[in-house]
Order: sequence, then C-alpha cells, then structure tokens
Amino acid sequence: MDRRSRVRAALLEAFGEPPSENVPLSALSSFGIGGPADLFLEVRTEGELMKAVALASGESYPFYLIGGGSNLLFDDAGYRGLIIRNRLEGLSREENRLNVLSGTGLADIMREALAAGLSGLEFLAGIPGTLGGAVYGNAGAYGWSVGDVVAWATVLIPGGERRTMSRASLGFGYRDSALKRYRGIVLRASLICSPGDSRRSEAKIREILEKRRTKHPPLGTACAGSYFKNSSSETGARIAAGQLLEQAGARGMAVGDAAVSAVHCNFIVNTGNARAADVLRLADELKERVFRMFGIRLEEEVIYLRADASMF
Repeated sequence: MDRRSRVRAALLEAFGEPPSENVPLSALSSFGIGGPADLFLEVRTEGELMKAVALASGESYPFYLIGGGSNLLFDDAGYRGLIIRNRLEGLSREENRLNVLSGTGLADIMREALAAGLSGLEFLAGIPGTLGGAVYGNAGAYGWSVGDVVAWATVLIPGGERRTMSRASLGFGYRDSALKRYRGIVLRASLICSPGDSRRSEAKIREILEKRRTKHPPLGTACAGSYFKNSSSETGARIAAGQLLEQAGARGMAVGDAAVSAVHCNFIVNTGNARAADVLRLADELKERVFRMFGIRLEEEVIYLRADASMF
C-alpha cells in the first residue's frame, strides 16, 4: 500500500469517512486557479485538526492547511498531498476581548465586535479570509494590522506541541510573523478591543468599505488581493507597490487571462481561464519592470503553493 492509500485509510479510521479525492483547488481559491488535490479534508474542531496533522506527519505525507483561500495561488498541477481546510469557527467575549477560533471569517469577527459595542477591529472591514491566515501573515490595512490587536494565540507547532504564545513571541512584522519561520498553525487567538460607540464604528466601517470600493477591484473579482507587499524606503517609510507598478507601466499588462487590474496595479486578476503559470510569468515581468526603473525588488504577498510543497 502506498503512502496516499495509507493516509486515506488512516483518515477513514480516525474520522469515520474517507477524505475526498482529486478535489479541484480552483473551487477553493478566490483566484479560481488550481488543479486537483490528491486528498482533501475539512476539520471543525481543534482535536480534528491536530489528529489530521498528526496522521499526515506520521506518514511523512505532504499536507497544507488552508482557510478561506483568499491569499493563495494554487499550482496548475494541483497538490500531491492532503489539503486540510480549517473550519474551526466560533468566538466568545471575555470583557473587552474576543476569543476566536482560527477558521472564523474576519467579517464575522468584525460584525460580532460591532454587535457587542466593541471598537478597534473596524480595520478588518473588507479584508477577506479567516483569522488563522490573518495572524500567520499579519494581515492589515490603513495603518493597522492583526498583530496590533492580538493578545495571545494558541498554536500547533511542528512535532505536535500545542503552545499558547504572547504577542511578543509571535514576532509580528509587516505582513509577517514568526509562525512563517517554523510553520506554526494557529488554533485560536484573543483579540484586544475597547468599549466603543456603535454608530462611530459603523461610520468608520462604511468609510473603509467606500475606500475599498473605489480603489480595489469589485467584490467577486477573481484575484488574491494585493499581489506584492509594499516596499520600504531608506528612511523606513512604506512605498506603495501599486504606485511603483503604475509608474513602471504595469497598467494594461497581461499574460494569457492573467491581467493587471484596471482599478489598481497591485492586483493581478483572472479574467477568464488564467493558469498559475500565467500569473507567475506576469508577476515576474512586473517585478522586473519595477527593478529596472527603481532598483526595488518587489516581494510577493500572495502565497504560491507548489504541487510538491508541505506545511512541515
């Protein structure tokens, strides 16, 4: 019996039903791109997630955890391993904090804070995805990042240890965290809020959503959000990647059905049947243009998941 069959059998025994096979990853990605995953499993509790990771790790079988699929570019060849989709959803209030399971959508978190009369999470308005991915990549917008409001996170680290880590030990940076270095998986996190005025919060949310409406591709556009991270100047100030790309002549560029958005040059959109290869080639051309003009090397914010990659 090969490894795939052994893992399939182990998951069937552990969960009472087999994982799905040959699942098209294009259906799990906001980009609408990606070939089939050999195995696919949804988990809804911390115990299920830890069990699935342990089984795959025990067989040295490649696996990767996804949430909303909003910041991922899947390989055209799909994935030669197990894709685990995090559906750990739910949250509770503890005074001025929200304790949130990692598969909970950011929009749901913001709405819960608003309903509870708590402020400080309005910047999440319009950001797609789930808390786990947001903590992992320190997602943010308009001067705020998730790392600014995390008090602690409970993380599954390589080897199967479950550890609660403080904000300081999570090592947040610009679109970055220490979790990227050792492949930590977020199970839950506590978000710091403050008592607020619902009307003011609603007004702030409307303002943010209006900015996004005018500056970002329309909701439902097949893309993965901002493709490149903003760069830093010699003084440490952030330089918008979209501005660099605009000045480098990115507007209108395309490879196959992968194209630079007409609304914002830091968005690569799938205009029909784009392949990952098209997106990657276009991204390389954009990086080269910016480097030739400004001497700045853009760094991808979107994660490209190769067919042979693994979480650990």
